[in-house]
Amino acid sequence: MIPFISKKTALNTVAILALSFTQIPAATAQTANAPCGENLPLSGKITFNGQSFSILVGVRWGKGVLTLNDGQEIPFSANGVKALESGARVGEIEGEVYGLTDPLDFVGQYFGVAGGVVPVQSAGDITLVNAACVVIVARHKSTGVKLSAPVEQSIKIQFQ
Repeated sequence: MIPFISKKTALNTVAILALSFTQIPAATAQTANAPCGENLPLSGKITFNGQSFSILVGVRWGKGVLTLNDGQEIPFSANGVKALESGARVGEIEGEVYGLTDPLDFVGQYFGVAGGVVPVQSAGDITLVNAACVVIVARHKSTGVKLSAPVEQSIKIQFQ
C-alpha cells in the first residue's frame, strides 16, 4: 500500500470519483484553447501541496495559498479528476495567476490537458483556465509513480 494514503481513503476516493465524474460540465467549460484574450495581467502567485491516487481514473486533492499582488494571502483547497491515469504521488506546485480582476473569480472549475510519467521524482508545467478566464501557469515537483495519458483534467478550487 502507498504510505501516504490508506486503503479506506482510496476506496472512498474511488466512490466519490464515480459521483464527481458524472458532474463535470465539460460542454460549458472554458478550455485552454478558448478565447480569453492575450497578455493577461499577472494577478498573483500560488503555492500548493497535494496528492493523487488513480487506477485508470485519477483523483487529486490538496491545499494551497493564493498570494495577490497586494500581498493578501487567501487559503484555498482543490480537488479534481482525470481519466486514463494510474499511480500515486505527492507534489508541490508553485505558479502564477493571470487575469484575476476579482478574487472571487479564482474560485471555480479549471480545465487543462496534462499527461506523462512520474518514475519516482519529476517536474513539469501545468496550465489551467476557468470560465472567468483566470489562468494558472505553474510548475510541479512530484514524488511517486504515475502513468498518465495527455487528456483533459478538471480541478475545482474553493476558498477555505
